[in-house]
Amino acid sequence: MDDIEINLMENTIYEVIITSFNKQVNFKPFGIKFNNKKVILNLYPNRTLKNIKTNPEFLIQFTTNPLIYTKALLNKLTPSDYNKEYFLLDSNIVIKANVYSICEYVHEDNYGKVTLTQITANIEEIHEINNQPPVINRATNKIIDLLVDYTRIPYMNSTQKNDYINKLQNLSSFIKKSGNNQHIQSLKLLKKEIIEE
Repeated sequence: MDDIEINLMENTIYEVIITSFNKQVNFKPFGIKFNNKKVILNLYPNRTLKNIKTNPEFLIQFTTNPLIYTKALLNKLTPSDYNKEYFLLDSNIVIKANVYSICEYVHEDNYGKVTLTQITANIEEIHEINNQPPVINRATNKIIDLLVDYTRIPYMNSTQKNDYINKLQNLSSFIKKSGNNQHIQSLKLLKKEIIEE
């Protein structure tokens, strides 16, 4: 374990990539919180949840690369994106975590009711991969917002899907203006995925 600490504000949602393991490794973006030196992750029924229920050890990877988030969400990451330990090469910090408790509850929002599972995990190890300054990029924030909405497409009706497509189109010029090639590649992947839906 690297001799480092991370000082993050409690009860604040941070966007990360969760890497879970079962028969196959799975990388997916999620929001997490820290509380009392534990990690809190709320999951819809999905592959990450199945993996964590089977194998309680998982990775929390911090990156500022919008293309990595997009590729992870769309299952487009390749072995060239990570090392043999499944640490993403663009990660700044990687936390090894282990499940402490699992609790299910019903969540209701604009898309209906769904069972969510709250995973609380202990931090086992912290590794610093890249010593990069923390940055806030407006285009990255917009990409993350689009990705969060994209995860809800299975629950959307046709009007909500059209609203999402309009939002994607409306944000495209802003993202291209304030972003870089990673942001543009993220947009292309999202648009291609929407067309193929």
